[in-house]
Amino acid sequence: MSGLIDSVSGNTIQVSQRSGTATIDFTPSTVVSEVTAAHLTDVTAGSCVSVHPGRRSVSTGGGGITARSVRVSTAVDGKCPQPNPPAGADDTPAPGAPARHRQIGGQVTSVAGNTITVNSTDPGGNSSQTSVTVTDTTKYTKQTTADAQALAQGKCVAAHGTTDNGGTLQATTITVQQADNGTCPQLGGRRHRH
Repeated sequence: MSGLIDSVSGNTIQVSQRSGTATIDFTPSTVVSEVTAAHLTDVTAGSCVSVHPGRRSVSTGGGGITARSVRVSTAVDGKCPQPNPPAGADDTPAPGAPARHRQIGGQVTSVAGNTITVNSTDPGGNSSQTSVTVTDTTKYTKQTTADAQALAQGKCVAAHGTTDNGGTLQATTITVQQADNGTCPQLGGRRHRH
């Protein structure tokens, strides 16, 4: 569930979505993180990245891609999280077709000039290296651990968890970031107007 925060009261967040207002409940055990602007200098060996390729970028089994956006985070217990595909996205290309627009994620092994080498592991435990090229138009963000103080009216929120019988999402994880002129970026870089 994602949208623009209308209000925060106690452990309840009211979120504005295209379909109306939704409710998110959180607890002290809910993992809260905040996404802020970053730069290429924030990408260092050992850090974790989630890379969205550019529209014309094609990845062919270990080949290089050009990044439209890069999100940096800190490894947890030496491991990086698997990237989540956008909701409803089918990540499987048609037979014989290249894997276009496939988000990759993993641990940075090196940064040299405008090339980031990423070591990623698929769900089956197989690891591979991908060469990621960044350009002057690549956007960078940084995801850091936060607390409930980061949850504020006018910010964008994306929450995951289970929905109870009343339709309220009981959040296990919440990611928050600044809105861009009242607009929230969607997964995959699309923008959602409110």
